[in-house]
Amino acid sequence: MNKQKRKPDTNSLFRTIKLFFSFYPVLAPLAVVCILFASVVSSIPSLFIQNVIATIEKWVDSGDWAAAKAELTPYLVLLAALYVLSILAITAQTQLMAYMTQGFLDKMRRKLFDGMQNLPIRYFDSHKFGDIMSHYTNDIDTLRQLVSQTMPSFIQSGAIVLVVLAIMLYFSVWMTLVLLLGVVAMAVVAKRIGGGSARSFMQMQKTVAENEGYIQESMNGQKVIKVFCHEQKGIEEFDEINDRLYEHSYRAHAFASTLGPIIGNIGNVLYVTLALVGGVFLLTGVPNLSLSGKAFSISILIPFLNMTKQFTGNVNTLSQQINSIVMAAAGAQRVFALMDEAPETDDGYVTLVNCRIAPDGTITETDEHTGHWAWRHPHGDGTLTYTELRGDVRMVNVDFAYEEGKEVLHDVSVYA
Repeated sequence: MNKQKRKPDTNSLFRTIKLFFSFYPVLAPLAVVCILFASVVSSIPSLFIQNVIATIEKWVDSGDWAAAKAELTPYLVLLAALYVLSILAITAQTQLMAYMTQGFLDKMRRKLFDGMQNLPIRYFDSHKFGDIMSHYTNDIDTLRQLVSQTMPSFIQSGAIVLVVLAIMLYFSVWMTLVLLLGVVAMAVVAKRIGGGSARSFMQMQKTVAENEGYIQESMNGQKVIKVFCHEQKGIEEFDEINDRLYEHSYRAHAFASTLGPIIGNIGNVLYVTLALVGGVFLLTGVPNLSLSGKAFSISILIPFLNMTKQFTGNVNTLSQQINSIVMAAAGAQRVFALMDEAPETDDGYVTLVNCRIAPDGTITETDEHTGHWAWRHPHGDGTLTYTELRGDVRMVNVDFAYEEGKEVLHDVSVYA
């Protein structure tokens, strides 16, 4: 029988990001702008390197270094100014993300806890306490990692990849096409290995909650376990859950650990391939096709090779974020599942009120505290009846179940 593959719940992931931006409608976009600015600045040095090399080639034969210095100085000053601004942007972004991350987690826990107060008793009787606690610890922690690390890293690496790709097309379309062939190989590897890692991370997240739930229940029920000599059975059940957690965790991290080195080595092979192709282009004088219209030369090949390392490095970074995104999606799915639980509805219309009781037994409602209470029962015809509160509660031969066929109480009689 083929098992259905679990896929990350992207809706929960987008909902998390949307909620984050709704909590910080000004600071969050500002942090994104800082990340994008720093990413662009880190991507453009190759343009400056190309201009510097071209200037040196221009004046190397004449040896007029004074004229070369006059052309090089503006490039260096502009690049230094951009680096200073980039440092300021990175500093602002890290401080903003630290503030927003902790505030986001605080708001999420409050939102989660406030919603939990309105849940029916049925929910708590049908879910282990440890599993519920796992929402506030493990699941919320995956959202912390998503907001503080994964999301900024994903935006930064994605922006660098796009900017560097645009600069590569500006320099040489032919070389860029060779690069994209290597990117296709990276994508295939990331899909195969990353897909297996994603499924294992989702199973691991679920098993962690199950493990914590079992431990919590066992700790609270130690007296019952001792009375019924359930120790050995409890050990066997815990070992079965713990073994599944080990298996899922092992598979998840085994896949994740191999993905980075494989893509990194594909990047190294791609670097050497581009160096060889670029050398062939220079020797054979292949006409350069580019957005800049510049001829292919050493001043283009050197910065292009530098951008290749930068491009493949950030593609590797993007692939490494897949696991964190999947874990965050699994955690967000569990968090929002608890948030979206239907609250307990109060359909009752009989209320307890203060009253005065006359000698003849007549009951009159009052706002003052009299020490006497009565049940106020409105009827469909607009009349009211009052029944004195006496504390006489009887349940005789009661069967009770949250789900049909799974009785919690059977033939129970209670008097209070």
